[in-house]
Amino acid sequence: MPPPDLKLSVFRIDGISESEIWEIGLKEVIESMSEPRSMHGRADIEAVNILKNNLQIDPDNTPPRHANIIGWPELKEEQKSIAQEIAAKASLRLPN
Repeated sequence: MPPPDLKLSVFRIDGISESEIWEIGLKEVIESMSEPRSMHGRADIEAVNILKNNLQIDPDNTPPRHANIIGWPELKEEQKSIAQEIAAKASLRLPN
């Protein structure tokens, strides 16, 4: 589900190694949180599955490789339906 501003924060991971992907998660997500957290896993989603749902990927590269998924409908029910479709295509990755 997107946050209230309808900009779902993601990182583009094409062309980098598994260890680099986990490092981005730790450095750019977990360590930037105000309260201590642990990373239990991640969901990898191919860009085509975002675009098929009439959403856009807006790369801002702040930090590097960062983007927002935008174009979400206003209605929560529609957001949930799209989120479920995307989740069904995602691959769960667990840390070693």
